[in-house]
Amino acid sequence: MIIGALTALASLANAQDGTRLEALLQPVIAVDASGRARLDNEGGYANDDFTAEVEIAKDDFGALGITPGNGYTDEVVTLQVLRSGTLVYSHRLPFYRNLTNDIIFETHIHGTAAPELRAGDVARVIVNGHFTLRGRFQVR
Repeated sequence: MIIGALTALASLANAQDGTRLEALLQPVIAVDASGRARLDNEGGYANDDFTAEVEIAKDDFGALGITPGNGYTDEVVTLQVLRSGTLVYSHRLPFYRNLTNDIIFETHIHGTAAPELRAGDVARVIVNGHFTLRGRFQVR
């Protein structure tokens, strides 16, 4: 089982201090995976820019309940952020691209709808009900 690359990296660039938060996600089940998500704050909530992506190897479709050949829009890939064990953000990542060996789920949110993240927040990814990846945001 391999999930190609899912990374959760959150970046909070404050106009005063340029702080960046980052969480590298590691698998919590027997898969080869990583994750990425990013939040850039250029000063003021209206300028926040959040991007997250999940790349899943086609070899792992069976283990994660992914059904090929139907456009992948029925797959449920969710990025969640918890703070002190409480869910503070959840977003379903829509299907984005079909590559030769992988499929990608990606989202891009601009403005006030972007999540507010803090150092210590925990990111996790759930693929079709399978808790797959986890990581903690840290100042980098």
